Parts: sequence; structure tokens; C-alpha cells
Amino acid sequence: MMYVKVLMMVIAIWFVPMTYSNGAEAPAGDVAEAPGADAFNNDWYDARSTFYGDIHGGDTLKKKEEEKMTTQNKEMEVVKDLDLERYMGRWYEIASFPSIFQPKNGIDTRATYTLNPDGTVDVLNETWNSGKRVFIQGSAYKTDPKSDEAKFKVKFYVPPFLPIIPVTGDYWVLYIDPEYQHAVIGQPSRSYLWILSRTVHVEEETYKQLLQKAVEEGYDVSKLHKTPQSDTPPESNAAPDDTNDQMLK
Repeated sequence: MMYVKVLMMVIAIWFVPMTYSNGAEAPAGDVAEAPGADAFNNDWYDARSTFYGDIHGGDTLKKKEEEKMTTQNKEMEVVKDLDLERYMGRWYEIASFPSIFQPKNGIDTRATYTLNPDGTVDVLNETWNSGKRVFIQGSAYKTDPKSDEAKFKVKFYVPPFLPIIPVTGDYWVLYIDPEYQHAVIGQPSRSYLWILSRTVHVEEETYKQLLQKAVEEGYDVSKLHKTPQSDTPPESNAAPDDTNDQMLK
């Protein structure tokens, strides 16, 4: 009976129609109605965990998936009491999620922040693409001036050469080291992520630590792409300008 039970579990694992988890319709035939995605996912996990429980004595994979979902659903922790004056200056993009708001093949990407007397921040985003400097200017301000959390709104106007349409996004400082040399920037939907540094390169161990900070806030860091940075950063006036509405951050 044990062998029959194991065989039935193997069949259940391999024949779960994974297309259902994507919402596809059930094929025509004897099946009158396909269960929902949750039902199939639960059946697949139950069958798999039961099988591995019988053979190996555990359901580690299911637990890891549950832990991942818990992390992604938790509320993100944001830096509190950010010293805005220390945060100002130039930051180099070490890695980021690919975005339609940035040129695909941009290199030497960086952001420069300047504090204004009224507490707002001037933002200059720059990158180099095909030998041209691509940039856009905007402004940032605290989402809630009374809050101690480092949650900002960043506003740009597009197109840059005729600024008439405001585009606003969230800018949350998720981590800043005590020396203000490295930062992790995200936003509530976790659709965007930036790893920033005061230097064009960071040590591998430091980079791993920054990734771990992002993982702890529910990010899938496998989506990150490292940004090529030259050993000697280019000067802003060293290449022809090409203002671009795909340079928002």
C-alpha cells in the first residue's frame, strides 16, 4: 500500500496543470469546470509536501514559499529621522530594477540632490546613452511634513523641453548606512528599487548586505540589473545633451 500511495502522489505532482495557476481555461473534455488558481496551487503544495513529508520528513519548500509571501505582504520599514542635509549631493546608481522611465542601455547613471531653503529638494538625474548625456530635472518633498519617516514624493514635468505634464512618484529611503555612503530606495508597490552609493563601485560584501536589506523589505532582488559605472565619472558638460522623459527617478 505504501508503494501505491507514493505512486499516486507522484502522479498528482506531475499532472497538476500549471496553466491553471495562470488563469487559463480548462481544456474541453470530461472536466466540466476548472478550479480556481488558489485551489490548484494549494493542491499542488499539499501533494508535494505530503510526498516529501513521507519520503524526506518535511515540507521545506512550502515553508519557504509561505515565508516569502509573508515578507512581501508586510509593511515596509522606512528610515526615520533622515538627516536631509547629509543626504544631499551625488549618488551613483549601483543597481536598479529595469524601468520604462530610464534608457535601457544607460551607463554612469547618477542622481544629484540639492536642498532648497524651503525644505524641498532639487533633483537632477543623469545617464549616458550612445555617447549622449540624458537627463531630467525635478523636485522632491516630504509626503507628510510632520512625519519622521523618509517618505518623499518626486515630481518631474514632461516633456522636459516643454514642461507641462507633472509626473509624480514615491521615493522611500529604506536603508541608509551610518556614514551616509550607501542607500536602498524603494516605493510602496515594490515595482521599483535602486541601490545607490557615493562611489561608482562598492565592495561585493557591501553589495550583498544592501541586497539583504531589500530582501527584508519584501523585494525580489533577482530582478536587479547592475548599472555599468566608469572608474572616472564623466563630467556633465563632456557630452552632447539629450533631454529625455525616460529619465525619471
